Amino acid sequence: MDVHAPHEPIHSWRDFAIHLTIVTIGLFIALSLEALVEHLHNRHLVREARANIRQEIEIDDQAARKDIALVQQNIDTIRANIDTIHLLQIHPKDFHGSLTNSMSFDTLNDAAWRTARDTGALSFMPYGEVQRYSDLYMLEDLVNQKAIRAGEQSFRASIPTLMGYNISSIPAEELTQMLRDNA
Repeated sequence: MDVHAPHEPIHSWRDFAIHLTIVTIGLFIALSLEALVEHLHNRHLVREARANIRQEIEIDDQAARKDIALVQQNIDTIRANIDTIHLLQIHPKDFHGSLTNSMSFDTLNDAAWRTARDTGALSFMPYGEVQRYSDLYMLEDLVNQKAIRAGEQSFRASIPTLMGYNISSIPAEELTQMLRDNA
């Protein structure tokens, strides 16, 4: 922002007051316009953040609904593994079956939330709205962490089969550990 000296010399206090008033009004107009542009930019930022978060929540809702069905499939697989391990413990030499240690899960996303936070859009939203989003994304993060841990546990449950053991000759303590890890 530039403020220029008067083009004509100032000869009286009246000329000085007029010049000062003109400069003050000019600065006020310039600062007001700058504040208006900033306000409009912030409103656009919030509107875009809300739209992105809303879209992300809808996608995460669909993923969560799918995950509910996948959880039941994962539980069924674990139960089948436990039954198989019990059979293997009872009849190791006559065993004919398989173990399946896998877990399916759609990760819940938080890119729109992180972007809104990092761009400062959240600071222009009402506190209650930000708190609701914060609670939701905290729960999503918790679900993602639990799913990762469950996947790691599923992997650990299959370690004895990955160690090269013949499935019918897995040591009893390994079978017990496999039961624990599956459970």
